[in-house]
Amino acid sequence: MFAARAADVTRSRALLHVAFGAQAVIVQRIMAAELPSQIGLVGAGLIGGSIGQRLARMLPGVPLRVHDMSPGNAAFVAERHPRGSVAVEMTGLAGCDVVFVATPVSTIAGHVAALLTLEGAPVVIDTGSAKTAILDVLSANGVDMARFVPGHPLAGGISAGPGESRAQILASRPFVLAPHDTVEADALDAARMLLDHLGVEVVEMSPSAHDAMLATGSHLPHLIAFALAAMADPADRALIPNSFRGVAGFAEADAQMWADIFHANAGELRKSAEIFTKRLDLLLAMADETAPGALLETLEEARANFDALENDA
Repeated sequence: MFAARAADVTRSRALLHVAFGAQAVIVQRIMAAELPSQIGLVGAGLIGGSIGQRLARMLPGVPLRVHDMSPGNAAFVAERHPRGSVAVEMTGLAGCDVVFVATPVSTIAGHVAALLTLEGAPVVIDTGSAKTAILDVLSANGVDMARFVPGHPLAGGISAGPGESRAQILASRPFVLAPHDTVEADALDAARMLLDHLGVEVVEMSPSAHDAMLATGSHLPHLIAFALAAMADPADRALIPNSFRGVAGFAEADAQMWADIFHANAGELRKSAEIFTKRLDLLLAMADETAPGALLETLEEARANFDALENDA
């Protein structure tokens, strides 16, 4: 797929051979796969910066071009890559084999559409927390999405800037690829291959399955946090328990970013919120009963369910 390989791959092969002998053969086969000749990055926030640092660690010989609406953020990320540079305009990413888009959800479709028209037809991988809304916008505007591979690293944090980015953030959790019906097989293969070189676990699912999972696993908890935080009385700050702060603490995240996410995945978020509301009503009804047996049993089941999640992590 890609026209060139990073120069450090050959050196790495030799080191592996010396260090591990025959055991290095399997690793060499993986490393022998062709690498991008140049990688682009649009968005130099927490996730974009973490992608840049992961590329610097795992593929230091492959040039990285970084574009961001903030030249300072772009420079911050580019400077942390041995072959990083700033693309002042997005057209400066022409010639890249792969481009990551790590910008707010509301801006992703526009960036993807522009990148897909660049010379060289790059494979474009986004990192947005909602997939269907982005695909709907692109489809409505007649964009040829054959080279677009929807993606989402299931990692991040409350902080939004590149100053908190770390190479390990990208590898700490799976990276979802959510291919749509018209994606080209070689574009999807290229995305898989690159993420494999970055040492990232790839999980594939449909865009709709991704949005349903994220609605419950990420978007609903943040929605609850914002709602709970709005109930706080600052006059009681000295008395508010840590349990409140622990749940409501997610409301410290970027409000604009989460407003965009809630809007983009509103349909699935509403479904999850309705299920949550029913469960909450059920627990309240059980709390009103004279005998606590049903409530206790339900709470113990919930605790066991959470323990199972933690033990599998």
